[in-house]
Amino acid sequence: MARSKMRSCWAEALAPMRDQAVIATKFGFKNGVPSEGVDSRPERIREVADASLKRLKTDRIDRFYQHRVDPSVPMEDVAGTVKELIAQGKVRHFGLSEAGVESIRRAHAVQPVTACNKH
Repeated sequence: MARSKMRSCWAEALAPMRDQAVIATKFGFKNGVPSEGVDSRPERIREVADASLKRLKTDRIDRFYQHRVDPSVPMEDVAGTVKELIAQGKVRHFGLSEAGVESIRRAHAVQPVTACNKH
């Protein structure tokens, strides 16, 4: 089953119990494709958030993770963009994947980082 169709099925299945479910998704790859490299420009983060909300048929993302640190975008800009999405009610919590200690500290100074993971 294609990813987009699977996400649509999840959205439909979770709809009656949305408030009991935690929806997490990530941003940070060009066109959502890891082999194309990273892209955490603020406009791309906003595009990914809006597309995820539409695809998942929900009004909010509970955990929004940066998939990989983008060395071309200051971490403060990434965290500031997610902070704006939180203020708009589109995102509840900010997470980082595969980030180093300094990146986590810089992000957390702008917007509290509530989840981290490493693969």
